[in-house]
Amino acid sequence: MAEPGSSPNRTGAQALTRTLRRCVPGLLLATGISFFTSLASLLSPIYMTQVFDRVLSSGSLSTLAALTLIVFFAILLNVFLEFIRLEVLGILGNWLSRRLSLDALEAIVTRSLRDRGNAGQALRDINDLRHFMAGGRVVSAMEFLWSPLFFAVLFMLHPAFGVFALVSGAVMVAIGVLNEIVTHRPITEANNAAIRSYNQFGAALQNAEVIEAMGLMGRIARRWQASHDRTLAAIARGTRRANLITALSRALRMMVQVGTIGLGVVLALDNLTTAGSIFAAMIIMSRALAPFEQLIDGWRQWLHAWAAYRRLGGTFDGADLLQRSTMALPRPDGCLEADRLVFVPPGHRRAVVRGVSFRLDPGESLGILGPSGAGKSTLARLIVGLWQPTGGALKLDGHEVHLWNRESFGSYVGYVPQSVALFETTIRENIARFAEADPAEVVRAAKMADVHDLIGGLPLGYDTVVSDRGFSLTGGQRQRIALARALFGNPSLLVLDEPDSNLDEAGEAALRRAIETATAENRMVVVVTHRRSLLAALDKLLVLKDGALTAYGRREEILASLTGGNSGTKTPVGLVSRPRAGER
Repeated sequence: MAEPGSSPNRTGAQALTRTLRRCVPGLLLATGISFFTSLASLLSPIYMTQVFDRVLSSGSLSTLAALTLIVFFAILLNVFLEFIRLEVLGILGNWLSRRLSLDALEAIVTRSLRDRGNAGQALRDINDLRHFMAGGRVVSAMEFLWSPLFFAVLFMLHPAFGVFALVSGAVMVAIGVLNEIVTHRPITEANNAAIRSYNQFGAALQNAEVIEAMGLMGRIARRWQASHDRTLAAIARGTRRANLITALSRALRMMVQVGTIGLGVVLALDNLTTAGSIFAAMIIMSRALAPFEQLIDGWRQWLHAWAAYRRLGGTFDGADLLQRSTMALPRPDGCLEADRLVFVPPGHRRAVVRGVSFRLDPGESLGILGPSGAGKSTLARLIVGLWQPTGGALKLDGHEVHLWNRESFGSYVGYVPQSVALFETTIRENIARFAEADPAEVVRAAKMADVHDLIGGLPLGYDTVVSDRGFSLTGGQRQRIALARALFGNPSLLVLDEPDSNLDEAGEAALRRAIETATAENRMVVVVTHRRSLLAALDKLLVLKDGALTAYGRREEILASLTGGNSGTKTPVGLVSRPRAGER
C-alpha cells in the first residue's frame, strides 16, 4: 500500500523490507526481556548450590525459608516477563499480518493485471510469517543470544565445565549444519512440488463443468495423485534424514548431561568443586545448550519462514507498486485526451498501442473499432488507468489517469471489462460496489441497464448471492449486472469493453439506451465493440490496426471513409457482426 512521502519508484520488495524493519523495536524489547528470563534460569542452580553448601551444613531453617521466598518471588516475576514477551511477539505477528495483507492484496491485484498472481499462496505465506513471529522459534533465537551468559557461569564454576560446554555446543552446531546439508534439497523440492500440485488442481477445478461433462475426473485425479505421490516421497526423504539428525542431537544432549556429572565427580574427588556445584553445572549446562537443540529442531521452520519471505518479496517486487496521488480530486468535468499514447507490455519489445491521439469532451461517446489483436482492449485498460503508458500522455480533466488516487478515480468511472466477473456477494453489493448506498440509487442503475425486472425474478431479488457454488447467472445476465455496476453513482466516464458480447436483442437495446442517456447527462462514454448496431448510438469512431490509429473522427465521416461512401451496404473494416446470445 502506497504511503505518503515514499519514493515514486519504490518496489514492493522494498516496502516489504521496510515493514519488517518496523518490527525491530518490538523484537529488541522482546530480546531485552529474554535477558531477564534467561537470568531467571539461574535461580534453580543457585538455590540448589546454596541449599547443599550452606543450609545442609548449617542446618539453618530461617536461611532456607528466606532463600525459598526469594526464589518464589523471582519465579513469579519471571512468569510475568514471559507473558509480556509472548504478548509483544503476538502483537508484532498480528500487526505484521494486517500490514502485509494490505500490501499483498494490492500487489496481487497489480500483478494480476499483467500475469496470474497466486493470491492464496501469498496470503498463506503471510500467515506463516505471523505464526513464526508469534511462535517459540523466535524465542529460541533470543535465548540463543544470551547463551554466552551461561557459558561464563560454567567457567566461573570451573574452567573444565566451560570448555566441556563449548565443545558440546560446537558439536551441536556441526549437527545443525549437517541437518541443513542433508535435508535442504528434498524439503525444498517437496515444498515446491506441493505448491505446484495445489495450484494445478485449483486451476483444474475452474473447469469443473468440462471435467464432469467430458469425464475427465479420473485423468485429473491420476495426474494429481502422481504429483502428490512425488511430493510425499520427497517429504519422506527429508523427514527421515531430519528425524535421524534430531535423534542424534538428543542423544548427544543426554551424553552431555551424563558427561557433566562425571566431570563434576572427578573435580569433586580432587576437591576442585563441591556437590552443589555439580548439580548447578548440570542444570546450567542443560540451559546453555537448550537453544542449540531448539534451533536444530526448529531449523525447518526458519527455512519455511525464509522461503515465505522470499516468495512475498517476489510477489511484491513483481507488482512494481507505483506511487499514486493520495489527494482525492473532485469530480472531473473536463475532457479525456490522449496525446501520442504508447504502451509496451512488460516483458515485450513491441508496442501494443502506438502513437494514438484522440479527444473526448463531456457529452460525447467514442467507439473503438478494429480487428482482433489491434490493441482495443489494451487502450480501454489504459483509459481506466490499469496500466501506466510507456510513452505519451492520457489525461482526464487535465490529470494523468494512471496517477489518480484509485478510490477517488473509481468513484467517477464506470468500467465493464471484456471478461465480466462478479464478486461472490449479493447483487445489491455488486452493483453498489460494496458501498452502503441508497437502495434507490442501486435500483436506478439497474433500471438504466434494464436489469431491474430480471433481478426481481431471482430467488432473493437484490439480496441474491452470486457464486459459482451457489446461484449462477448466465453470461448475458452477468454482463447486464456489470453494466449496472458501471452506471452506478453517475460516473463522469464510462468505459465499456465489448459490453454486448453476450447480450440478446433486448439487452443490446438497453445498452444503446444507457449510452444515449449517459451522453445526454453530459457524461463521456468509450465503447469497444464489434457490433454495427451500436454504432448509431456513438458520436465518434476510432479505428486501430496493429496498435496504430488508422482513422479517427465523427461517426458519419469514418463510416463513409471505411465503406467507400455507402455506410448502409458494407461492413466497416475490422467490424464483425457477431450473432446475439441465443442465436444460431
